[in-house]
Amino acid sequence: MTADAVDVAPLSRTALKAQRLKPAPDQEPVKRVWSRKRRGYIELFDPRLCVPMPTKRPPSDAQLAALEAGRRKLTHADCAGCSQNLERHMLDRAGLCPACAEAEWEAEQREREGERQAALLELVNQAVPGRTVYMDTETTGLYGGCGDELLELALVDDAGNVLLDSLVKPDRHTEWPEAQAIHGITPADVMNAPSLESLLPRLLAVIEDAGTLVIYNAGFDLAFLPDAVRPVASNKALCAMHAFSLHAGEWDERRQSYRWHKLGVAACAAGHRWEGSAHRARADALATRSVWHWLCAQVKPS
Repeated sequence: MTADAVDVAPLSRTALKAQRLKPAPDQEPVKRVWSRKRRGYIELFDPRLCVPMPTKRPPSDAQLAALEAGRRKLTHADCAGCSQNLERHMLDRAGLCPACAEAEWEAEQREREGERQAALLELVNQAVPGRTVYMDTETTGLYGGCGDELLELALVDDAGNVLLDSLVKPDRHTEWPEAQAIHGITPADVMNAPSLESLLPRLLAVIEDAGTLVIYNAGFDLAFLPDAVRPVASNKALCAMHAFSLHAGEWDERRQSYRWHKLGVAACAAGHRWEGSAHRARADALATRSVWHWLCAQVKPS
């Protein structure tokens, strides 16, 4: 059998290219086959009739440089801060290198610190000297606008004198076990206590006479005040909890605000000596007074 008699499988252009061959000029395909993948016919050629492809020329220096530049774009990028070209994995999501990211974080911290101190100073400066009153309440639950009621309220002046300190008999609630476990006020304690309505004239007079009403977690206590008092109190109210959160400066990234702290934490920081049990209105009002005076001293040292 001669070499010419040996069957040679026809090849596609892709297969020919792998062997550095290409169809000769005017060479007709041996056959065409259907490609399900390409959804079309592929021409097959007799490789014995094909001609060699030109020898590859080595790339020029300019081509090599362009190729390297293209590859570098895939793996490198300029820092958005200093424009230094670095590997992409070294840049954060904002496109900053470690040095620029740290510098930006420090700048944000300095700006936030300045804003925090300014906000605290502005807040404590709103209090009217000598006419600041401190209020606290104890309640049947957490939701003043949804049915829970006052059980006790107390107001003290800037000198610590008690202006109002009274248990309050609720109109609807007969028991409050969860709240009782915290403040200890039982249904029996308020059985013969005055109603909120009977305390209203005195409460309103104290608040109207005050220049400023300081409350720890003001939004909570204000929600329990009756409609006749709440607008007046709200206009004069400053939140000592907000002020202490500004002083503590513990930033909550998720909430994008400073973390709030319980009155006990703030009172401890202020060196307050408790008079009576915590979570009772008069004791908490006096603790709020101590915290506020201490914050004022931190911001405006004499």
